[in-house]
Amino acid sequence: MQNETHYRLHLLTGAAVIGLWGGTSPVLAQSASEPIVNTVNSSDVAGRTAAFTPGEEPGSLIADIIVTAQHRSQRLQDVPVSVEVVGGLARAQQNLNSLTSLVQIAPSIHVADAGRSNDLFIRGIGSGQNQGFDQSVGVFIDDIYHGRSRVTSATFLDVDRVEILKGPQSTFFGNNAIAGAFNIVTRKPTDTFTASARALYSPDGKQYVAEGSVGGRLTDTLSILGAATINGQRGWQHNRNTGGRAPNELNYAGRVSLRYQPSADLDIIWKVEGSRNLNKAGLALQINNCPAPVPFPAPGLYCQTAINSDIPRGNGITEYGGSPGQETKDDTYESVLTTNYQLGDATFTSVTGYYGYRYNLNLDSDGTPATLLTAKIPERFHQFSQEFRLASEAGNPIEYMFGGYFQTNKLVTGIDFNFSFLNGAVAGRPALAALLPYLPIGQRANYRQRERTYSGFGSISWNANSQLTLTGSLRATWVNKSYGLDLFYGTSKSDYGNIVPLPGPLSALPAQLGIGVPSSQAGRRSDRALMPSAKAQYKLGQRAMIYASYARGFKAGGFNPADTSGVRSNIPFAPEHVDAYEIGLKSEWFDRRLLLNLAIFRSDYSDLQVAINSLSSAGSIIGLVRNAAESRSQGIEVESQIVVSEAFKLRAQMSYLHARYLRYPNAGPTVLQSLGGAKSQDLSGAPTQYAPAWSGSISASYTTPLNDKLKLGMQLDAYMSSSYHIHPTIDSYMKQPSYARIDGRISLETVSGRWALDLIGKNLNNAKILTFTTNLPTSSGSHLQQFQQDRSVAIQLRYRF
Repeated sequence: MQNETHYRLHLLTGAAVIGLWGGTSPVLAQSASEPIVNTVNSSDVAGRTAAFTPGEEPGSLIADIIVTAQHRSQRLQDVPVSVEVVGGLARAQQNLNSLTSLVQIAPSIHVADAGRSNDLFIRGIGSGQNQGFDQSVGVFIDDIYHGRSRVTSATFLDVDRVEILKGPQSTFFGNNAIAGAFNIVTRKPTDTFTASARALYSPDGKQYVAEGSVGGRLTDTLSILGAATINGQRGWQHNRNTGGRAPNELNYAGRVSLRYQPSADLDIIWKVEGSRNLNKAGLALQINNCPAPVPFPAPGLYCQTAINSDIPRGNGITEYGGSPGQETKDDTYESVLTTNYQLGDATFTSVTGYYGYRYNLNLDSDGTPATLLTAKIPERFHQFSQEFRLASEAGNPIEYMFGGYFQTNKLVTGIDFNFSFLNGAVAGRPALAALLPYLPIGQRANYRQRERTYSGFGSISWNANSQLTLTGSLRATWVNKSYGLDLFYGTSKSDYGNIVPLPGPLSALPAQLGIGVPSSQAGRRSDRALMPSAKAQYKLGQRAMIYASYARGFKAGGFNPADTSGVRSNIPFAPEHVDAYEIGLKSEWFDRRLLLNLAIFRSDYSDLQVAINSLSSAGSIIGLVRNAAESRSQGIEVESQIVVSEAFKLRAQMSYLHARYLRYPNAGPTVLQSLGGAKSQDLSGAPTQYAPAWSGSISASYTTPLNDKLKLGMQLDAYMSSSYHIHPTIDSYMKQPSYARIDGRISLETVSGRWALDLIGKNLNNAKILTFTTNLPTSSGSHLQQFQQDRSVAIQLRYRF
């Protein structure tokens, strides 16, 4: 409690004294010296760029940032939405190579790699770990929806900016962005020659990056932009069992974009890209709380095996002892054709996209040198989408946008378990003696899902006068899904996968171990919804605006690929809905030297989809999906910046979040409750996952000229969070304590910006920040967990040709 109060005082003090630039998170913001170019997406035919008022010095004023959060190019301060922006230069300066690295400096947002699926949470709301979920936090890259969780591990490449939109984004981003969205915009070709490169090396974990891009005009009407990157590391964690390092990454990506502009009215961009993300160490999970204290029983099999093997155990250690063969691999491919055509005062936009990936995770679920319980989790996905939009010119008394959307996709996934730890149980039960020649027992779940989505949407804004704008919007969505799920048993021929089915007469015997019932299931469902929204914004002056908004959100129901009950009625789960309200202030004061933004929000969710990894009586992992009846996310967010001088700037962000289950009587039990015989618990009134009551950041930057050619820049950033729950059962034994993390950067660069040399420090105070934790099977009270990297320092060279 003392730590909670301590961080609240620091956050409140920081919010009152210093501020956040451009309505964005400190290091997430674009540097004030960064030219704002290529900041429009396909909806802006003319390719306009943000510009400062003539005679203004960008470094001495609050900089304008252009976003497309409403499919129009708008100044961030004029958009009635709570948005954080990551500029391309800030991404490079901080070496933010993926969503998982980006949100490490945004305490109120959580993105992390995990087991059955990855995690994405905004304002304490997300989808949790289940392969059947569409994500409540949508990811959109150049207007193409990436709704599967594995996108979090994909490598950033030549990104112009990332817009983090908080709260439901129903009208412009579709049916599934019920908690928020990441709107990622890549750089586009121009008719001006551009070339840039950067190289980074960090001895802490032997991390490296090489990235570059080049582009320009090919003909009078055709331009090109190519980009490529390779990055990786040999790891800051040590596997005492194998001698290997983790993470052990090799990632690379490439992209080619062509832009055809035969006239002022027609703009066509075609983008093709691909990437591979490979981590030869997998999740590299550490064992903690082993042996578990009273009231938990004596160490179970996995914990005792770790003790006997002298495997490192503890909270936030840099050593672990998992088995060899763990791996995470993700191959992605994408093609996008964007066409903009000027029809008088309106713009017609067509966005056609094909996107897919092949993913695999080999996971050691026991965390010991012995292969007691391993899992192979493959996932293949491909998607085709088509969107049409017709948008009026901005600035008219009536502004409109209408559109239609179609998407079809196919998902093939599942999970293979190797239950070697059950060999003794099989040998000790005469009824299972026929299985002895087939040990170790393996379980395979094959899941196939097809989906079709149809949407129509429209938005009309009335500029009643120079101060008042009223907007009404509506989106109608139909989602059709079908699935097939086959679960069977066999012999595990290798540690990960390679399961050969048991002979027919023996196929049902492993079910007696309590690890699931073999079956074949199939089904379909159709969900539809109307999602209205309304906004009102009123200008208090040239640089101040207040707004109020309401939005109805919807996420389609689906099916649970992890269900092992063999009961068809257990597999489907229902849609979830939200009614969201927000009022806010966006303002700049004192000749644009002080920025102050405020957002007060409430989002009421019904039938929130929640994933629970429970343990069977045999100690295996069972994935459940339930609909929490009612939940609420509400709070206050304050952003500000003070430009003390052209050289010295202060920024801050503070967030108070109260995210709770209002009614959730059938939640999964904690391990301790299960030991007492409980089959469920009532979490009504309990907090949701990844919902710190207080979080924020404080940043100070200083730039000084060394001579007429060189300047020195320094930046110090502190990120703070109160405690929050990580496990979906809201188990108090798996909770992230309050923390403060300090990053810093020193840059030597030319005044022209031609080249820069950066010294980048992250987590300089060695804060212990959990990214993932779950129960250790067979060992009540013990956990598997993963942390952000300890202190690291890197040197980077950036160059523009």
